[in-house]
Amino acid sequence: MRDLERSEDGFLNHSVGPTSEEMKEWETKKFDFEEFDPKPLEPEDFEGISSGVGNGSSKRLKSETPKPEKEKTQKSPEEQISALRSAITAFSLVGQIGLVMFASVAIGLFAGMYLDRWLGTGHVFLMIFIILGVASGFRAVFLMIKRLTK
Repeated sequence: MRDLERSEDGFLNHSVGPTSEEMKEWETKKFDFEEFDPKPLEPEDFEGISSGVGNGSSKRLKSETPKPEKEKTQKSPEEQISALRSAITAFSLVGQIGLVMFASVAIGLFAGMYLDRWLGTGHVFLMIFIILGVASGFRAVFLMIKRLTK
């Protein structure tokens, strides 16, 4: 593109557009629907194209001997019940942790709101009791995990 020209008063002239040669370069060819062939590709269409890996042959490598399949061992009913109990215990622990954290923060929130309305303070007690609720929630979770790991 041509450089911007300076006008008589020394400012850059931004109204200078592209030249006709540049416009010809930028013209795009319209899509011709008659030339477009929407047929699906066949494997023969890829014969002359190399994959960029190896010598360009399209043969797949197959192992000569099949790999032995892993034998699935059947668990006894006692082992299945034990695995199910441990999964249920883990899910109940996660639910209990979430419930304890939510309840302790909610109790702190409502206690702080009540005290702020009753005493006419701003949001002082609200912030204090929310922080106490979070701290008590973490303490309760810590004690639950400590009791389970014994």
